[in-house]
Amino acid sequence: MQIKISPNDLRWWFWLVTLLVILAALAGWTTGYYLAISVSLVHALFFLEETKSVKDFETQVRLAYFALTLLGFWPNVRFVVFLLLLAEALMIAFFDRSFIARGLKRMPWNRGHAA
Repeated sequence: MQIKISPNDLRWWFWLVTLLVILAALAGWTTGYYLAISVSLVHALFFLEETKSVKDFETQVRLAYFALTLLGFWPNVRFVVFLLLLAEALMIAFFDRSFIARGLKRMPWNRGHAA
């Protein structure tokens, strides 16, 4: 697996900011959880506006990621969920791999889509 960094791509910056905010949250900055939720919402809305469709595969990945961040409102599972989201953001930002995309491509409406 090769490291892929794309500083000229706004999408990459969204993932990097998400990653950094989650790191801060997991390090003890509780506001970081809510900021991560907000950044993920903006990220999902950006893709929704760009693609004009929830059927677009990249938009689905962002919407699913945002939906998972909403578990941050539940303190009992917050830390574990955000550890998983941190791993996902790390994989996307630096390796262009996504566990969410792998799961979504198996959904009936995405059959045959490369993730």
